[in-house]
Amino acid sequence: MMIFVILKMTVRPEKRRDFIGTMMGMLEPVRVERGCLSYCLYEEIENRNIFILVGEWETQEDLERHIRTDNHLQLLTLMDLLSEQPELRFNTVSHTAGMELVGDVLSKTPGVR
Repeated sequence: MMIFVILKMTVRPEKRRDFIGTMMGMLEPVRVERGCLSYCLYEEIENRNIFILVGEWETQEDLERHIRTDNHLQLLTLMDLLSEQPELRFNTVSHTAGMELVGDVLSKTPGVR
């Protein structure tokens, strides 16, 4: 069972450069933590001050270990750079599928080849 952590942050425009600099220094150390499957920061196209941090963790224990690290505590200090309350979600995934699902659905759809 995997756990996805999705954190949406809206950065104050004048703090954008500080935010990005700090985040860039945090990504790689988290990516090598035990149980981290991916850890990526995305910028929203329509609003360059909105960032989405997505972490994928192998187990609940791995995520909890990460939350206790100094790196995660550093992320909490970045909240002062935000213009509004961040949105945080933890999603537990018990099953994943890929392109085969699209193929299966389309093969069962009349008129679609």
